[in-house]
Amino acid sequence: MITIYSYDIAEGTLARPSMEELPTIFESENTDLWVDLEAPTPNEIAILRDVFDFHELAIEDCIDTDIEEAKIDDYEDYLFLVFHSVFFQSDTLMFDFIELDMFFGKNYVVTYHKKPTPGIKLLKKRLEKTINFMGRGSDEILHAIVDSLVDNYLASFKKLERAIFQIENEILSNATKNTFNNLFKIKRGLINLRRTLTPEVEVVESLGGTEYDLIQEENKIYFQDVHDHISNVEGRLRSYIEMVNGTMDSYVSITQHRMNSTMQALTVVATIVLLPTLITSIYGMNLDLPFQDNPHGFLIVTCFCMALVIFMLRYFKKREWF
Repeated sequence: MITIYSYDIAEGTLARPSMEELPTIFESENTDLWVDLEAPTPNEIAILRDVFDFHELAIEDCIDTDIEEAKIDDYEDYLFLVFHSVFFQSDTLMFDFIELDMFFGKNYVVTYHKKPTPGIKLLKKRLEKTINFMGRGSDEILHAIVDSLVDNYLASFKKLERAIFQIENEILSNATKNTFNNLFKIKRGLINLRRTLTPEVEVVESLGGTEYDLIQEENKIYFQDVHDHISNVEGRLRSYIEMVNGTMDSYVSITQHRMNSTMQALTVVATIVLLPTLITSIYGMNLDLPFQDNPHGFLIVTCFCMALVIFMLRYFKKREWF
């Protein structure tokens, strides 16, 4: 699916041209374009080569099924950026990574993604109410897209926090093997997220600090602001990893404590039962033993065994074993 937004600089109006009108609009110097390709067809992909004349290596990175690491390539007339949209799924406790490829030129931004992307959806809804970022140049369009992607991290983190707190409550109340599996699943997702986020910080820093002619000097401060936001995201990510590690340590400690309590209880029971069992085993042998001929022998031995049990119970109670 292809979505095209064109902003007429002279008239200050926003239009939704068709794909057939795109070549003519692209040649106009008074129009800023945002072309979004979502799960595009081969015919729609062809505009990357036929209309915009992008380098074949950049197009190949878009089409490739493997997720690329975040990067920025300078092709002189345009920049090619790889970024990612991240969505945390509360039901599966997994992160969904969506690659977003962006071509940024003097009067256009082309975005390419194989799946629906939350950040792009929000911007399209925003254009239904206002056209503010479309009327400030293509670098402001790029800023709006990157900023929306970074904000989406924070939205995912809210769901992540609730999931971690819920698991912590389960550990303190009634932890199961599935609880630990869910915790490990979140930890693995956070590690993958950190691997994805680290190069993105460098990309945003490059947009705000490197001398790219396509980015107006007065707009670099906006990318620096996005860099502050994504650096904050990186810091929160580190704290979540530490939180999960601490929760895993708590789970192990609680499990060991419960195991020790169980073993302690079993030891008390086994020790208490041991002496009466030993005595009754001895009296089960075919030998002459004390009280064997006494008519009250059974009662005497039974009372002696009960006295031993009471003594052992008081002994363990005094040592606070139970």
